[in-house]
Amino acid sequence: MTGEKIKLEYISWKQLHIALVNLARTMISDGYRPDIIYAVIKGGLVPARILSDLLEVGRIGFIGVKFYKGVGTREAKPELTLPPTHPVRNKNVLVVDDVVDSGRTLQLVLEELNRYGAKNIKSLVIYVKPWSPIYPDYYYKETRNWVVFPWEMIETYRETSISPEDLGEDKTIFQSILRSLFGNPRKNA
Repeated sequence: MTGEKIKLEYISWKQLHIALVNLARTMISDGYRPDIIYAVIKGGLVPARILSDLLEVGRIGFIGVKFYKGVGTREAKPELTLPPTHPVRNKNVLVVDDVVDSGRTLQLVLEELNRYGAKNIKSLVIYVKPWSPIYPDYYYKETRNWVVFPWEMIETYRETSISPEDLGEDKTIFQSILRSLFGNPRKNA
């Protein structure tokens, strides 16, 4: 991203669940049944857990990739920080992350899981950026904005001018968290 002002887009817990239910329904109708779900740490952790429940997949593996330094800033290239935690040889694997932006994280994860012998890999994210050269097999929505997920409200609060009003239906919980952690540090919080 360049020096331009970043527009934030917040997804509430309710919207997140609706998105994941819709994605799970699409996957079920496509007939894809993963043996294991792989969460890309950290953005894919929460969606992977919810999808494991919706899809009745009992095994979740983890793979760590560090690429972003903060809101709108990333490293020169993605770095594998945790190799695959569970065997994938001859398995149907669903890779789950929150966003595909440059596509480089997803590309690294797919290459790594292929290297470990996965039989069939599908990918699922909540949001994809229209400029990504790689699109996941399943995604909820395309956006140009910087997406703020409910599990990163405080992280985003620390780095931007996000306010409770930006969070729609999750405004009350955000205000409560701010008061508990920071004693109401901003006037409009």
